[in-house]
Amino acid sequence: MVVCRYLGDVLLATPLAASLNRAGYSVDWVVAGGTESILEGQPCAEQVFTVAAGSPWVQQLSLAKKLWRGYDLAFALPSTDRSMLLALAASSRVHALITADRPQEAWKRRVVRSWRDYTPGTHMVGLACDLAAACDLPDCRDVQITWSEKDANAVFDALPWSREDGYIHLHPFARWPYKWWRISAWRELIEKALHEDLRVVISGSPAEVTTARGMIEGFPESHVHVAAGAFNWRQLACLAHHAAAYIGLDTANTHLAAAGGARVVALFGPTDPRIWGPWPNGYAGNSPWQASSPDGIQRQGNISLLQGRQDCVPCQLEGCEKRQDSVSLCLKQMQGEWVWHEVKSRMQMARV
Repeated sequence: MVVCRYLGDVLLATPLAASLNRAGYSVDWVVAGGTESILEGQPCAEQVFTVAAGSPWVQQLSLAKKLWRGYDLAFALPSTDRSMLLALAASSRVHALITADRPQEAWKRRVVRSWRDYTPGTHMVGLACDLAAACDLPDCRDVQITWSEKDANAVFDALPWSREDGYIHLHPFARWPYKWWRISAWRELIEKALHEDLRVVISGSPAEVTTARGMIEGFPESHVHVAAGAFNWRQLACLAHHAAAYIGLDTANTHLAAAGGARVVALFGPTDPRIWGPWPNGYAGNSPWQASSPDGIQRQGNISLLQGRQDCVPCQLEGCEKRQDSVSLCLKQMQGEWVWHEVKSRMQMARV
C-alpha cells in the first residue's frame, strides 16, 4: 500500500511501486481524489482508493476499516496525519517520509518501522528509493509511465499533421500563477519553432483551452495545435516522448514528460529543484539537481532545468508577494531567446 497526497507525490512514488512489483508484491494506492487518473493503465497500480480533499473523518474512518491490516507493507509519502493514519490502518509495518525537526511529528517516528527525513535538500524519488532500500527491495529509480499503441494512435490521429512532421510540445500552464511564465514569451517560442519548420502542440487542462487559443492567435492552425483537454496522462507522455523537445513549467506534466523519456526543458521559478525537479531517466543517485547554478542552467540526462539567475533563487516562497496568485520575477524576467537556445541545444544533442 502506498499512500500519497498530491499529483506530483503520486508520480514520484512510482519507482517505489516498481521496486515492490519486482519483489513480487501487488501494489494498491490511496491518493487524493482527482489524482487517481495518472495511475490508470499502469502496471504499478493494482487498485486505487481515493480520499476527497476535506472529506469528513467518518469517510476516512470508513476507508481505514476497509484497508484494515490487509497489507504486508505500507508507505506514507509524505506522512501527513491523514496519510499516516491510513497507512497504519493498512499494515503494522509502515515506512514514511517524516520531517525530523518538528516535535509534533515525534509520535510518527516512534510508530513506523523506518523513516527518512522529509526536509529540503533531497529529491522525493531519492527518499522513496531510500525507503525501498530499508525494506531490502530491488533498486528502481525511474519514474514509471507507460502507454499503448492505441494511445499513440489516438495522439497522432488528433494532430493536424503527419507522424513524420517534427513538432515541439509546449505545456505553458501550472496550477498556481506564481509558477507561470509570460504569454508573450511562449508566443516567441512558437514563432521561433515555426521559423525552424517545426509544428507546435500546446497541452493543458480543459479549463485552459481559451487561454491556449489566445496564445496561438495569428499563427497558422495547420502548424500550431491546441490539445488542451484532449489527451489522458498516458497520451500526454506519448505526445512529449515523440516531440523534438518538450518545454514546460514546474508542474506534474513536466514530471510526466521526463518519465516518458522526452527531451525536456523545464522552467523553474521559486521551487527548489533538489526536491521537486523532474527526474532524469537512468539517474542512479539520490539528488540530480543543485538548488541553483551560476548560469541558471543545469543538465542531467534527458532534462535541462532553467532557473532565474537572481540571488534569491530558489526562495521556496509562493511568488514574490508570498501568495499563490502573485508573480515570480525569476520566471517572468526569463528571456525567450535564452530558453530557445537551450531548446535548440537539446534537439541537436538528440541528432548526434
